[in-house]
Amino acid sequence: MKNYLVSGFLSIICLTVSLGQTDQGYRITGKIENLDDNAKVYLHRGMKRIDSASVKNGEFVLVGRMTEPAFMYVFVGKGREAKKIADVLLDNRDVSITGTKPDYDYVTLTGSDIDQQWKDWYKQDQQVSGQQSRLNKVRQTLLSKQDTLNANVVKQQINELMEDRIILLKSCVKRRHDSPSGAVLPTLCTLQGRLTRADYIEMYETLTPKMQATAMGKEIVEQANKTKLIR
Repeated sequence: MKNYLVSGFLSIICLTVSLGQTDQGYRITGKIENLDDNAKVYLHRGMKRIDSASVKNGEFVLVGRMTEPAFMYVFVGKGREAKKIADVLLDNRDVSITGTKPDYDYVTLTGSDIDQQWKDWYKQDQQVSGQQSRLNKVRQTLLSKQDTLNANVVKQQINELMEDRIILLKSCVKRRHDSPSGAVLPTLCTLQGRLTRADYIEMYETLTPKMQATAMGKEIVEQANKTKLIR
């Protein structure tokens, strides 16, 4: 199972991050149906607002320049009314956001490999996570019947699936060790609660010095220093 998951994901992840890059800076063009005129679109890096634009006829444009790639979020509105419509690993390139309505699940982003890579990673990770969830229900039923022997067998299977998920993540990072997509996944994956300090350091050390020096690479070290979990 481990080899199947890893090889499948690596075949997906082999997209080249350099596509679409430009020396002029970034340009995010959006065209989303049912987006109100004069609505405001915001580009965020974490909690920090980087850029904003007004909507006209369902369209907007965000233009700027990055000193290094960074993971960004695109929101419509602000405060309690803010609604995320896209994630983007942004560098100085052209990116297009299109959709049938201003909702994350109805929006397609092109020009940034991380969008597709993240969704592909999430899809495969959730397939394994779904198996874990189903097995956990079986285990709880066995425990309610005081069948601890078989419950422990199922628990071992659940733990093995978790190892599969971690192997999948590490393989992705290693494969993309020289690109922002590899540097960003350790701190944006769905496994933070299960990764050890050693896991974070291992992934960090597979990155090239250039990627280690980015804000994303430094964030991996910060997360490692905050993590005490030992499997």
